Amino acid sequence: MDFNFYDEIQKPLYAPDRKIFRPVWTFLYVLMGVSFIIFYFQPMSFAKFFAIPLFFLQLIFNLLWTPLFFKYKKIGWALIDCFLLLITVIGMTGLFFDISVLLGMLQIPYVVWLFVAFRLNF
Repeated sequence: MDFNFYDEIQKPLYAPDRKIFRPVWTFLYVLMGVSFIIFYFQPMSFAKFFAIPLFFLQLIFNLLWTPLFFKYKKIGWALIDCFLLLITVIGMTGLFFDISVLLGMLQIPYVVWLFVAFRLNF
């Protein structure tokens, strides 16, 4: 993948240096892992039933974004993917709050970062 591509494209003034992405995503994946472990051990409920597919769907959208943007340089497709990811994570976060306030709170940094990522991708 061509991660130098990020340096070559026109970005807004508030765009972070690409070196910031790795630690941010590492932090977010740790939060996702912790929240999944907590989520897994919660009793089955209406919210959990619908949150399970959303959790895995957001992972798929998340994993698709990097090759769309960096490998294939399909910025428009990456934007659509990022939008779908954001909507999915917002829905999942709402369901996580129904299950546990802690689960919902663990997703807030992810939602905030996705708003930033969507705006940057745009």
